[in-house]
Amino acid sequence: MNFPQASKFSIPALVAAAATGLFLAANGTSTDGNAVYAADPGFDYTATLINPPLVQPPNVVALTPAEQLGKNLLFDTTLSNPAGMACATCHLPTTGFTGPNTVINYNLGVMPGVVTGRFGHRKPQTIAYAAFSPVGPYFDEDIQVWLGGTFWDGRTPDLPGQAKMPFLDADEMANIPTGPYPPHAGGYSSAVVARVKTRPYANLFAQVYGAQAVASATDSQFYGLITQAIADYESSLEVNQFSSKYDGSKFGVPSRGKYQLSAYEERGRQLFFGKAQCFQCHSSATLEPVLAVTGGKDVFTMYCYANIGVPKNPQNPYYTETSAAANPNGSNPLGANFIDYGLGGNPNPAPGGQKFMTSTPGDMAAFRGLFKAPSLRNADARPRPDFIKAYMHNGVFKSLAQVIHFYNKRNIAINAASQEIAFDLRVGPPKGYFPLFAPPEVMDNVQNVAGVTPALATSDVASNGQVGNLQLSVAEEAELAMFLMILTDGFMSP
Repeated sequence: MNFPQASKFSIPALVAAAATGLFLAANGTSTDGNAVYAADPGFDYTATLINPPLVQPPNVVALTPAEQLGKNLLFDTTLSNPAGMACATCHLPTTGFTGPNTVINYNLGVMPGVVTGRFGHRKPQTIAYAAFSPVGPYFDEDIQVWLGGTFWDGRTPDLPGQAKMPFLDADEMANIPTGPYPPHAGGYSSAVVARVKTRPYANLFAQVYGAQAVASATDSQFYGLITQAIADYESSLEVNQFSSKYDGSKFGVPSRGKYQLSAYEERGRQLFFGKAQCFQCHSSATLEPVLAVTGGKDVFTMYCYANIGVPKNPQNPYYTETSAAANPNGSNPLGANFIDYGLGGNPNPAPGGQKFMTSTPGDMAAFRGLFKAPSLRNADARPRPDFIKAYMHNGVFKSLAQVIHFYNKRNIAINAASQEIAFDLRVGPPKGYFPLFAPPEVMDNVQNVAGVTPALATSDVASNGQVGNLQLSVAEEAELAMFLMILTDGFMSP
């Protein structure tokens, strides 16, 4: 496979840079002065994504008929318009059920749709461990955060609702909804239903749901059976394995002696649950509704919403996808002025009735820039060592090292003598100092926007998370990454 040309960086060079924590500066260059990588506008990313055709992998565990039906649907490449893309095309097991293509992760960070020239504006969130997210979003009075629901922005309450959307998204599988567009609250596609009924696995519907129920189902109801089956597979042991080295260690539930953490990994674990503050959003150890359904196992997320100050991803082709004539239901009329408000752009009210926007994304300040914290399980899952993954909701970072460095030094600027100083993101650094990272896409609600250290944080700031000036050393950043690497499934049987 030939990689598209991208500035001065080759794939091996990017891997080497990622390993040392390369990060982007505010002026669009890397800290070593090189221009950052940029997408090739003439490259057919859709063809790269869907060729060669996706092949459904063998089962890892025995599946129930409902789970098998869901897996067949998830890997079916005939259900897009045109055919060629399956749900699993963007959610492949070998990469932790998220972005499966190193070329696209490296150059864009977001996935192209089945129609050439169309792109979504976010990285596909992993479906692994999403089954344990509480129905939501809802406001947890104990921890004072919104949590639950699905997608980065919480726009559907549960997995069956989530599975309805990609089939109908003009920038994903591009089926035309039956009824008005956009189908914010779900919607359905009679065309998808018709195609599913001709597939070799169609007989499983009667086995799973009953012949009478299937025979009498309207297209809308049958579409619900399709998405329920997908949710059943996404809830299976094959997708949620709890089979990592961490699970095989004494820290797993139940405690095991199959793996002993190295000294580096143990220091990383202590940092994760201590000084680095990762556990504040990326541990379910104190979230009773989740522990109750996982049997006490940590899913390494609270499924909560927060704004950690992620910068825009300038590589995202969505900013140039402005033609309503070419893409009437999925274009971006705002162009480069588009702002992703996350939960604040969620058009659907919460199950409890709370609205996150009224008429325009971002018009309710309290929800601007909040994105759902994903599980860190399989964050480093990759098919080979040099495979590039994209991170954050917009895919702006390309390695765990970059992500950890961002958490550690988001509020740090340097001068020509490489001296560092912390600064308030709302004010900017002093003259002569340059920020290590571009500014947040959304400044409202940024955690620890002032950039205080954990030692100086007030209780109010501490409750809002310690992001941006963690005071971690280079060695501690590396140890934290080593711990995250042992959260990858596949070390032992699910």
